[in-house]
Amino acid sequence: MMTPSNELTCRTLFYHAASDGRAQAFFGPDWEKTCDAVLPYTLGVLFPDLYLEFPLKGDPFLDVTALIHTVEPGGPACPEAVAEMEPVYSWVTKLHAADRRICFGFELDAATAASGPAGVHFQHHEKLHLAREFCERMGDPDAGKLYLDLAERMPEEWRPAFFGMFRRRPGSPLRVCGYLSREEIARCAEKPAHLEAVFRRIGFSAYDDGMLQAVSAWLGTVRNADYQMDVWPDGTLGEVFAVDGSAGRLCEQKMKSSFDSDDFARMMTLLESWGAADSRWRLAAGMALTRGFPVEDENGNPSLFAMLVQPNWVKARWRAAVLQNAKCYCRAWAGVQREDARQT
Repeated sequence: MMTPSNELTCRTLFYHAASDGRAQAFFGPDWEKTCDAVLPYTLGVLFPDLYLEFPLKGDPFLDVTALIHTVEPGGPACPEAVAEMEPVYSWVTKLHAADRRICFGFELDAATAASGPAGVHFQHHEKLHLAREFCERMGDPDAGKLYLDLAERMPEEWRPAFFGMFRRRPGSPLRVCGYLSREEIARCAEKPAHLEAVFRRIGFSAYDDGMLQAVSAWLGTVRNADYQMDVWPDGTLGEVFAVDGSAGRLCEQKMKSSFDSDDFARMMTLLESWGAADSRWRLAAGMALTRGFPVEDENGNPSLFAMLVQPNWVKARWRAAVLQNAKCYCRAWAGVQREDARQT
């Protein structure tokens, strides 16, 4: 069996995630159109990390982020990506070769997946200086300045690690995100006053005591966490604050067990008790998939083609201190592992 194409791989991952009634519960009737819209963005040498974003309460919909690691020169790309991102391809590919955490991507929402411009995502992790250069290469140096100005105000444990840009949406905010260490998660979970001190330092004011208590309680249930907030073109912070929580990347059986009685069960149960999720979250465990298939590359070398689906991040989000409906992020990935590499 030859290595499957990116299109076949993408459709297989989507159809698995959508099977057994999960499309109706989470994705809505237009999920296949979103899959079609994602296909041109699977343009890298490596199949991208796809994150399927869907609600845990309210009307179902499907948004997708495609994180791309390397792009071959002259390789396939959708016309929109070529026009906006070609100057960035080789630059990010070289960065990724030195640090595999560095990548860029595209964010497609359900409303504009078929016709509108995709948002752009860049992950630099600790290499903060790369943010300015990325924005300059994207033709938006002001966004880079906004990002670094906010980073300067943030405590070391809150330094941003990635961001999203909404192209061709005049006046839209820059979405700033970063990871919290285990120690910082514990401090915020134990003392809402510590979280409030961070908010005051960075200039975020859209909170109240109830929100501080809730964010701390939420952080007390998660193993890993990242935060998200918006920065407007004038440098002020928006009224949205979100924390994505995770129990980590787990194999299929451990993921299902986590939803049944372990970390994910605690996270989801808390959100359901707050009214931010309903009982449908239990269906998400069925998305978990870990499979390997023997394949041959173009030179006839034996390899293992792995396919993973992991519902591993859950977003709790507040707008003007009011808790919004929760969302889940399901990672869908596939790739070749050489036989000789697996034996070393």
